[in-house]
Amino acid sequence: MNYESSDNSFHDVKVFDSGKFLGYFSLSIDKGEALTSGSWKGQIRGSDYLVWGLNHRKVVLQFEDGVELSVVVRSGGRIIPVDDK
Repeated sequence: MNYESSDNSFHDVKVFDSGKFLGYFSLSIDKGEALTSGSWKGQIRGSDYLVWGLNHRKVVLQFEDGVELSVVVRSGGRIIPVDDK
């Protein structure tokens, strides 16, 4: 998947791990698809996921408007949704 496509937009999101605020990172994601589909993917821009040791970790992303998504960080900074049900 090409994360540079025009379908995706870039967001600065807050990152929480077990309720603890870790900081911000930039994310390439189609937010509309992420909120309506369970099969979306995103990409962390840069290497923050490595610095924070987030590989294979479940975290919560909070967008500028307060919307939150639970995700798992995969190798290479890819993110996938987590079903919290």
